[in-house]
Amino acid sequence: MLCANCGGAIVQAAKGRRRRYCSRSCQARAYRARRAELPAAPRRRPATELTTVGIVRGAVELADRAGMDGLSVRRLATEMGIATTGLYRHFSDRTALLTAMVDLVLAEIPTPPAELTHWRDRIRYEARQEWQLYHRHPWMLPTLARTRPPVGPALLDILERTFAALNQPGVPREAVLSIYLSVSGLVQGLAMLPLSEERRTERTVLEPSEETWRAITELVTPDSYPILNELADFTGQRNGPGISTTSPRAATAAPGPESAWPALEFDDLFESALALLLDGIAARFGLPEPADARADSAPEPKCGKGAVEKMTSTGTSK
Repeated sequence: MLCANCGGAIVQAAKGRRRRYCSRSCQARAYRARRAELPAAPRRRPATELTTVGIVRGAVELADRAGMDGLSVRRLATEMGIATTGLYRHFSDRTALLTAMVDLVLAEIPTPPAELTHWRDRIRYEARQEWQLYHRHPWMLPTLARTRPPVGPALLDILERTFAALNQPGVPREAVLSIYLSVSGLVQGLAMLPLSEERRTERTVLEPSEETWRAITELVTPDSYPILNELADFTGQRNGPGISTTSPRAATAAPGPESAWPALEFDDLFESALALLLDGIAARFGLPEPADARADSAPEPKCGKGAVEKMTSTGTSK
């Protein structure tokens, strides 16, 4: 029998399997030749390819569910089913990840509809979008307080639209940035109120609320704070003029801190405060008002659950 590689004669052993090669070197050369003839095996890829955008989206979803306290690189890697080192290849630290998250969330704000051409409508649109953004992503405000907003296309698009709306005759160039910061500051400040109220409701038991209420009712008297006592009915029992802090739901409840504790309808408060600010901007710079400005200007917060009820001088609510 001849060698399958070199064709030389093969000396077969008396027992055992028949040999195909005359030596181990011929066997190795034949093996390498067969390997060279095979097509290259395709490179295997992970089932889910890790991308920077995918990591940021996963981090936003985790922060929406668990808050900033529940967001960590280790937990994010665990939920995404990847190694922690894989995340650090895309983001050097948690701050870099937070910056990317803010930039991604800011990009959620859509372009205003084409029919919004008046400066007031366009500024109100941007303010409402920012207000809703903080409600969808409550972690945004604490993050903005600790990190610098990312200067990227999302933020620049917002600035471009706002500055274009304020590019009106009578508005100095240096006042445009001040107006933008005033509106955004109003939105952010009011957006902190429901977040603080939520934390107070969830993390504070009934006893501190009772203590706080007792302190208020003991301190605010007709002699110590006459105007405050006149305008704000802290007992929830006065039928005279002023602002009642008792909601309709609590009006039929037994007297006490739970029935008289003031609560605010935050969306109504936001709309009223925004209208007041826009009224002031229009008056300051002599800007034109839209046709429906009378109905839009400074609406009163609605009465209802969590509302501040404005009483008339006759003691009846409108």
